[in-house]
Amino acid sequence: MKKLLLKGSAKDRGHLHGELMREEIHTVLDYYRSRFLADRAKLQSHVDLLMQQLIAFRPEYQVEMDAIAKASGVEPFWIYCINARSELMSSPVPTECSSIAFPQQGLIGQNWDWAQALEGQLALVDIELESGHRLLTMTEPGMLAKIGMNSAGLGVCLNILPANQKLTGLPVHFLLRALLECQTLQEAKAMIKIHGAGKASHVMVADKKTTIAVELAPDQPWFQSTEQTTYFHTNHYLQPGQALPTTTRTCTETRLKKLQENHQKNPELSLKAIQLLLDNNEQPYPILRPYSYHELTGNGGTLVTLMMDLGRRQMQLREGFNPMINFESYTL
Repeated sequence: MKKLLLKGSAKDRGHLHGELMREEIHTVLDYYRSRFLADRAKLQSHVDLLMQQLIAFRPEYQVEMDAIAKASGVEPFWIYCINARSELMSSPVPTECSSIAFPQQGLIGQNWDWAQALEGQLALVDIELESGHRLLTMTEPGMLAKIGMNSAGLGVCLNILPANQKLTGLPVHFLLRALLECQTLQEAKAMIKIHGAGKASHVMVADKKTTIAVELAPDQPWFQSTEQTTYFHTNHYLQPGQALPTTTRTCTETRLKKLQENHQKNPELSLKAIQLLLDNNEQPYPILRPYSYHELTGNGGTLVTLMMDLGRRQMQLREGFNPMINFESYTL
């Protein structure tokens, strides 16, 4: 996975991002235009609406994206689309990510399942803001942030949820970037309360003692209970009354049950235990998913397994769906 170190102003960071990821941005954009972003005229009004939300929230993010676009030779509109893709392509058949938290231990992790077309195109980005605050995020080319942790000891995970309506809130990947800029869980929770609606995603934000888990629904954010020693989430709503019909419901419910039952067999609360749970590749409906056809993405599977020990501010990352490959370790 390519490693980026971005410093300076929003414009400086964006320029370097676009310069270093130019080839990957074009590759990924070609894929997205072939699957989700084909009709520019249809997209324009939706993108304009989503960007209004962003400009009111963090206008400097647009500056950073415009710099990415200029340096990579891409029209800014398409960088906006990459960052808002979860809302632009909202679907009742989300792909299969699985997330785990051991809240009192400050341990979180997940498998990120997505399109095979993005294999070899991702980046681990170390961003130092002008304030000196740092964030380390695994993300897509041209995207400001996704999953990761920061120098204040907060970590963030993401699962996509089903949606059968147009999503018009602040795009979730902008929210993820802003959450990684937070100093405390209280700040993160307050931000989610204000900006959490209009999406279809599940987000975990944690520090070394506590985890916040929230289903970001089109109507409002629904905070989930994380008082227990373990917390698991896949790709369906746990919030009563939010369930949506989806052809992937059997898959996501089976994976959630697997996580719960396998942990009962080995109730250890450690990163190793999270790894064992995420490495389960038993058919049907594996947690660690080899490539197979999915109606949303085409061929897809587990691209990244990522775990965080927030007390130690340590991230462990592995690409692909081979459980025998070693993790790489990073510390902030």
